[in-house]
Amino acid sequence: MNIRPSAKGLVTIGLVVLGVIATIVSLLVYVRQEALMKEQALLARSLALQASELRDVDPYTSLKLGVAAVHINADAASRKALLESLLVLRREDLFSMDPRGASSVALSQDGHVALIKDADEIGVWDLSGMLDENPEGEAEERAELEGDYENVDFLALSSDGRTALIGQDNGTAALWDLTNLAQPTRSGTINAGAAREADRGIEALALSRDGRTACVGDLDGNFAIWDLSVRTKPIRRSHVRLPAGRIRSISLDADARLAAILAGDRDVTVWDLSRPDNPIQLSRLELPFNTAEPISITADGREILVGSSQRADVWSLADPAKPIHTATLDMPNQDLYGIALSDSEKIALFAGDGGSVPVWDLSTPSRPTNTSSLKNYSREVSHIAVSADGEVALTASPDRGVTMWDLRDLPEMLEDPVGVACNAPDSLKITREEWTRYAGDADWTRYGGGLLGKDTLAACSIDWALSLA
Repeated sequence: MNIRPSAKGLVTIGLVVLGVIATIVSLLVYVRQEALMKEQALLARSLALQASELRDVDPYTSLKLGVAAVHINADAASRKALLESLLVLRREDLFSMDPRGASSVALSQDGHVALIKDADEIGVWDLSGMLDENPEGEAEERAELEGDYENVDFLALSSDGRTALIGQDNGTAALWDLTNLAQPTRSGTINAGAAREADRGIEALALSRDGRTACVGDLDGNFAIWDLSVRTKPIRRSHVRLPAGRIRSISLDADARLAAILAGDRDVTVWDLSRPDNPIQLSRLELPFNTAEPISITADGREILVGSSQRADVWSLADPAKPIHTATLDMPNQDLYGIALSDSEKIALFAGDGGSVPVWDLSTPSRPTNTSSLKNYSREVSHIAVSADGEVALTASPDRGVTMWDLRDLPEMLEDPVGVACNAPDSLKITREEWTRYAGDADWTRYGGGLLGKDTLAACSIDWALSLA
C-alpha cells in the first residue's frame, strides 16, 4: 500500500532540510570567521613585532606597520607597540654618541632649562628652541659651570630654572644663580654637617620648587635642611643624624613640607618639614624587599614610590603617619636607577638597565597602568627627569648621552594612537613589495591592497577595507 505524505508533512520535511542547511551554512561561516580572526591576530602580532625591530633603524616603516597592526587587530600589545613607535619620533639627542656619555640630568618644571652632567662637566642648557613653534628651533648649551665635578652626579633645579644645587667632591653642595643662563654665578655653599672629613661625601640632595629650601645627606647619615632665601647667605636650619647610615636619596613634595629619605639599604622614612628648624619623623615604611632604591614622592605628597629589583611599590601617604601599601608595579628592568614623576595625570617614568624607560599612569594609585615605554636604544638609562606637566622628559645614558622627549601629545596618543599617527599629511602607504616582505603570503587585497593605487595599501584605511570584506 502506497502512503503519500500529506502536504503538511512535505512542508515539515522541507523546513527541517532548510534548517539543517542553514545550520551547516552558519557553522561554515562561523568557522571561516574564526579562521580569519585567527589569521588577523597572527598577522597583527607579526607586524607589531617587526615594527618594534625597525623602530630605531627605520622609524617611518615602523610607524606604518604599527598602524596596520592596530587596524587589523586592536589588542593591547598592538596599541602599545604603535605608541612606542610614535614616541620614538618625538625624541631628539642633545649630544648623540658623545664618548663621555652622560651621568645625570635635572630639569626645570616648565621643561625649558636643563642641567646635564657628562664625564667631568656640567652644562646649562636652554631647551626653549625645541618647544616653540619654530620648526628650526634647537636646544642650546648656554654655559658650563666652573668647578671640579668629575665624580659628582647630584644635581637639582628650582621650578623656574634660576637656582641650581650641585654636589661637590669635597662633601659640600654649591649654589648657582642661573638667572642669566649664559653667565651663571656661584652664590653659596652648603653641607650636610658631618664632623669628620671622611664622612662628608654628599650622597643625596633635593631642592624645593621655589628654590628657598635645600636638603642634603651624606655618607654618615647626616641630613641637613638649609634656608636659601638669600642665596649668597644660606642658613642651616637643622641637622639630624640617621642611625641607618648613608643617605642614598631624598625626595620632597611640591611645597617642601613633606620629605621621604632613603638611608642604608632599605630604611625609608617620612618626615614633616613644616618647621625646618625642627623636622619630625612621621613614619617608616615596612618594605617587602631587602634593598631599596630609588624613591620619589608625588607633588601633592599623597603617594611615595619605592623601587627595587624588577619592581616598584606605591604607598599611600594620605596619612603620612600611617603609610599604606597600595600597588606593585612589575618592571622589565633588573635594576632601577631613578624615578621621575609629573604633576598632571601623575605619569611616572623609570630609569634602569636595559635601555627602555617604562611609562606608568598613576592617576588611579590602586590600579596603576603600564601605558608604554620610551625606547632609548642604549644599554641603560642612568638618570631621568620630567617637567611638572609631563610634556618634556630627559634621559641620560652613559653610552648614548642625553635624549630629549617631546611628550606634549602623549594624552592624545594614549587615547587614540592611530588617530595621532594618521593625522599626518602622508597617508602611511605600504607598497606591494613591503607587504610581501613583512606580511608574507597574507592576501593584501583583503586589507585594502590596490584599492587606492595599483601597488599601494593605505595603512590608515585598513579598517575600512576590512569592513567591506
